[in-house]
Amino acid sequence: MNKAFVNLFKNIAFYFFIFFISLIIIFFAINVLIEPQIKKNIATYSQISPNYFDRLGIFLKNLFTFNPGKIYSSELASAESNIMLLYLKQFKWTILISLLIFVISFFIGNILGISSAYKFNKSYDVSMSLLVSFLGSLPLLIIAVLALSNSSILGYPSQFINNSKLTIVSLLVPILISSFSTIAIFFSKARKVTFETLKSNYYLFAKTQGLNNAQLLRKIVIKDVIASELNLFFMVYILLFIISILIERIFSIPGQSILISFAFKKGEIDIIMFYFTFNFILISIMLLLNNFIIIKLNPALKKQNTFPFIFKRKKRSQNA
Repeated sequence: MNKAFVNLFKNIAFYFFIFFISLIIIFFAINVLIEPQIKKNIATYSQISPNYFDRLGIFLKNLFTFNPGKIYSSELASAESNIMLLYLKQFKWTILISLLIFVISFFIGNILGISSAYKFNKSYDVSMSLLVSFLGSLPLLIIAVLALSNSSILGYPSQFINNSKLTIVSLLVPILISSFSTIAIFFSKARKVTFETLKSNYYLFAKTQGLNNAQLLRKIVIKDVIASELNLFFMVYILLFIISILIERIFSIPGQSILISFAFKKGEIDIIMFYFTFNFILISIMLLLNNFIIIKLNPALKKQNTFPFIFKRKKRSQNA
């Protein structure tokens, strides 16, 4: 028990060490990158130290005192003086878009993947695999441009409309076209796992126990598919994070991409660092929860590693 606690403490300490080292590297990289913009904006340049280490000290002090920092531009500060509140107002749209894309992709990808595996190598499976692969491989930028150019012909909004009645309608097309790549990910995984499950001994044994097709699907196939996709959730989140930034710019959705673009232009170092720190922490929490769920579903993994996302240990063969 004591050894397990010590290992847990070491893993947590190592994680926080990596976390702070990464933040410091990001801090210096961003400062070097936006230094020309800081010098161009008198409001920012006149209020911060020209010394990078002084800036780092202020950033770390703000980090440990939970202070999001300062907005230097009067143009932005007049709208909202608190960086956290300003960011969260924009972040809600990014979260909404990412969540809707994930839900649509998860259900459509898995339904198509499972049904395709049941008809493996038949015309339905081949045609569905080709269609999903084709749509998933299309560059999002090209699809978005085509969607914008055909909006007047097909009669849907080409830009985001911040209106209670039309908001969801204006988000529908961006969300659908952004789902193609993630649908392909879930489709591929569900098809592969379902096919392997249908050929497995325990599935064939369950059939001999009198379970009907619906029970086999619910109790075995779907369970196996979802368990196998838990490791995909973190990768999909990162992908959706990137997609949402691109789609917000193209369809003028007031998400975090617009705020960050403005912050870079004005040299708002505190806003930019809050953005990276907030998302770094959010991604870390999601990664931790993802691995915690995996361990809960498969307790055997707990013996291999308490925090598998930090140390990936090789499995030792057991000689009984």
